[in-house]
Amino acid sequence: GPDCLRPFTRESLAAIERRAVEEAARLQHNRQMEIEEPERKPRSDLEAGKSLPLIYGDPLPEAIGIPLEDLDPYYSDKKTFIVLSKGKAIFRFSATPALYLLSPFSIVRRGAIKVLIHALFSLFIMITILTNCVFMTMSNPPPWSKNVEYLTEFVDLGNVSALRTFRVLRALKTITVIPGLKTIVGALIQSVKKLSDVMILTVFCLSVFALVGLQLFMGNLRQKCVRWPPPHNDTNGTWAGPDAWAGNDTWGSHVAWASNHSFDWDAYISDEGNFYFLDGALDALLCGNSSDAGQCPEGYVCIKAGRNPNYGYTSYDTFSWAFLALFRLMTQDYWENLFQLTLRAAGKTYMIFFVVIIFLGSFYLINLILAVVAMAYAEQNEATLAEDQEKEEEFQQMLEKFKKHQEELEKAKAAQALDVGEADGDAAPGKDCNGSLDASAGEKGAPRQSCSADSAVSDALE
Repeated sequence: GPDCLRPFTRESLAAIERRAVEEAARLQHNRQMEIEEPERKPRSDLEAGKSLPLIYGDPLPEAIGIPLEDLDPYYSDKKTFIVLSKGKAIFRFSATPALYLLSPFSIVRRGAIKVLIHALFSLFIMITILTNCVFMTMSNPPPWSKNVEYLTEFVDLGNVSALRTFRVLRALKTITVIPGLKTIVGALIQSVKKLSDVMILTVFCLSVFALVGLQLFMGNLRQKCVRWPPPHNDTNGTWAGPDAWAGNDTWGSHVAWASNHSFDWDAYISDEGNFYFLDGALDALLCGNSSDAGQCPEGYVCIKAGRNPNYGYTSYDTFSWAFLALFRLMTQDYWENLFQLTLRAAGKTYMIFFVVIIFLGSFYLINLILAVVAMAYAEQNEATLAEDQEKEEEFQQMLEKFKKHQEELEKAKAAQALDVGEADGDAAPGKDCNGSLDASAGEKGAPRQSCSADSAVSDALE
């Protein structure tokens, strides 16, 4: 009941310190004796942010907004205290000095706590966060919006502040304000802990597939259709083949002509003007040297030159890039583009590789992750139901104890009233309960019972 709500005093803090020393000694003794004991856990119905359970009744007005002794036995040896708001919400604070200066009994700290637990303060914080988020979406916010920002910019980097990026984290404060959202995020965090084995399996499979892709397709996405032979406008000679000019000049190597003409091979194959592009395409047309790979049009040959597609971000040239490409396939992020590029450069036979990746990676592993998350949510719901059932059973037990206590009090009052009635009946004049006179004192026989005694007995029976 409300009698359990006791103010937090210096004696309470001294008792907590004494219990902490005793608990440390007991744990040390148990470790020496190798005694195992179940892990203590805080009560879920007395967590910070939740309402005061009904079994404690309605707190007295004097108990609102002041430090109280912690109701949870888990914190009996820990320096904490609670404060109740007008809505009976529980706020838990540390009993250690704030900023190494303000003790729990400081007037300044108590005033700050009263402001913190007020409902208008939470509303003010919520409005400030949402307003600041709206201003952050503006490319040119009004100058007066700086007055709304309560985070001071310490380092100025021109138009961008070093701390401005972290302002988006303010929206995370809404998790603590909305109880339902806090529960969902807590369940999601618990599910992430259960995903460790699945994530290890996923990374292992992606690594194996990345190594396979590295061996099969390394450098294939750089194969492009390059104009060949190169154009030659000199009248003294014309290009006849890969090894000779049909004129006065002969081909000596890939670097220089045997006469006055020079040819830079690296510059030629790096010039995108020599690549074949489809209409509207950003990357050059890929090709391959296998029979079922993509072929080049007439006047072009397939040469490994230039960068990889998609500005160089799509390739199998290294393990990291191959891992990223396989992760893209598993998540099906524009995977058909990667599929078509690879088949054109390597050949249609490698379609089997993509079928295996899609089935094992995209369908199996992703669904396995979702199954683990769903199981975690189901376990969370079962735990919530079990917790509610436990609370209901505890509440019923408290009601039964309260009823028994009330019955004992009523029986004690009835017995006391009966004793008082008998004493009054012995000294009262002789009228019975019907208003007639009792037998005279000299008349033989047992005297009639007095009215007060009968009424006391009837009250007790009621």
